[in-house]
Amino acid sequence: MLIHNTNDLNKFIADLGTPPYVAIDTEFISEKTYYPQLCLVQVAYGDHAAVIDPLSDIDLNPLITFLENHNIVKVFHAAHQDLAIFWNNFKFSPTPVFDTQIAAMVCGYGDQVSYGQLVKSYTNTTLDKSAQIIDWSKRPLLKHHLKYAIADVTNLGLVYEKLLEGISGGNRSGWITDEMESLSISKRFEFNPETQMKKVKMRGLSRRRCVMLYELICWREDRAKTQDIPRGWVLKDITLRDLVSNPPQNMGELERIRGIGGNARGQLGQQLLERIRLSKTLPLSDCPLVDPPTSYEVPNENALVLLRALLKHACEKHKVAPKLLASKSELEEIAVGTKNRIAQGWRWEIFGKLADQLLKGQIALALVDGKMKFVPVS
Repeated sequence: MLIHNTNDLNKFIADLGTPPYVAIDTEFISEKTYYPQLCLVQVAYGDHAAVIDPLSDIDLNPLITFLENHNIVKVFHAAHQDLAIFWNNFKFSPTPVFDTQIAAMVCGYGDQVSYGQLVKSYTNTTLDKSAQIIDWSKRPLLKHHLKYAIADVTNLGLVYEKLLEGISGGNRSGWITDEMESLSISKRFEFNPETQMKKVKMRGLSRRRCVMLYELICWREDRAKTQDIPRGWVLKDITLRDLVSNPPQNMGELERIRGIGGNARGQLGQQLLERIRLSKTLPLSDCPLVDPPTSYEVPNENALVLLRALLKHACEKHKVAPKLLASKSELEEIAVGTKNRIAQGWRWEIFGKLADQLLKGQIALALVDGKMKFVPVS
């Protein structure tokens, strides 16, 4: 069912009533804009399924009102981009949310299991992914495009129900609740300079260079948002690294920066030089207190070896994906005594507590009959 007017949308929502959950997916394009362009919203529960066309003459407020009902669980697969689109377009964060990818990782399906894998596993259906990379902004929509779009949500409900059975049978409801509640926090969708700084991956920055990177990242974000283009079209990360490593003092030096070239002679070059001059002359006492993204103590390699072994053991014992339990950077933080999300909740209970005891020398790892055991250290 394709919906491209408000009357049909209202009728569809009335037919849905107040179901215990709805499966939701979106189709969008994001290659040429700052914010992804929403092209389709698919919604399904039971025998009711529809593809809603936001690019038609339609008011989506009835859909948003429906999704604001806290008695209805909103089911997504790999929800982050979908939730970001709802926030960017409607300043609305659906709750409660259930992400089948995260749930599958909790249930032992490995790191970032694909939607197709879950559908195949639970329904023995192989999805046709031939329409996965089309331009969803083009109209009219073809029949096989609509078939692809609707299949994503009709199968998603079945996957959700099967995952719920596995979660309740494995006493993992608390784990899932902790993970899902964090998905709808709106701060996750807002620009965070520190997060972008970490993605640039520069090590050993002085406070002065750290401020320079901060200034350039904020400038890039403002320009990308104003022009509605991807931030990488303004400056690529590799260009940011070169600017901070070799700060230019004039147009000639700026032209030598990787990724700048002839663009240095325009407004872009003048603004970049101004930002760099500002960050170089700002008194340190007035500099923003930004933690350098990679100025951390180098972790002890032996500690990391033990933590990796412990992580593997915990994941195998509890049948949970390693990436969900602890990332590589989180293991490095633990190794140097930095607290992170491992120090709380279900991660602490099944891994963090043992990691803390291991690093303090309170327990040791041993191999007994081919299996890892923990030995108290007196």
